[in-house]
Amino acid sequence: MKVTPAQKTLIKVRNVVTNPKFAEFARNTVCAISVETTLKATGRPAFIYYDKNANKQSKKYAATKELLYQTFCLGLYLSLIKTFKNKTYNFISKKMSAKNPEAKRKLDLYNNFENKINAAKDKTAKKKLENQLSHLLHTNKDYHFGKGVKELSSIISTVFILAICAPISSQMILHPVMDLIFKNDKNQKH
Repeated sequence: MKVTPAQKTLIKVRNVVTNPKFAEFARNTVCAISVETTLKATGRPAFIYYDKNANKQSKKYAATKELLYQTFCLGLYLSLIKTFKNKTYNFISKKMSAKNPEAKRKLDLYNNFENKINAAKDKTAKKKLENQLSHLLHTNKDYHFGKGVKELSSIISTVFILAICAPISSQMILHPVMDLIFKNDKNQKH
């Protein structure tokens, strides 16, 4: 059977998409948001800039502002998410553990396994433990509960950073930057 170049490409795409690491990456909230924001930072300015119906100066301003805003959001998100996610996870875990001993047991089980992975001495041991945890997440609901709480804390932290922190801080930072970038354009109009 003869394989065409298109089939070779589809086989490569299939191998990437069916890879378990890719599935884990896609399920991870932080990775998904990072990819989405990167796509927004590149795609939105391109679509704005290539709009044939818009004024040249307006689309230049809008595309630049969108690029800076999305890049700022990505930087802010990546710099804050680990701290916020961990604090949120600890807060939720304490609240759930105080109310329900069964939830405490499940969270302790998950946390102990995560700590074991973090304490692994070499890459081989760490990879083996990660594979073991991945298997347990699919077969043991006790571990699944801990992973769910961890992802919930990621989602809550993501919403807080991108819906509250990013717009407020971008107002203070991006407007002065945009004024500096487009200062010459304002001077030419007057």
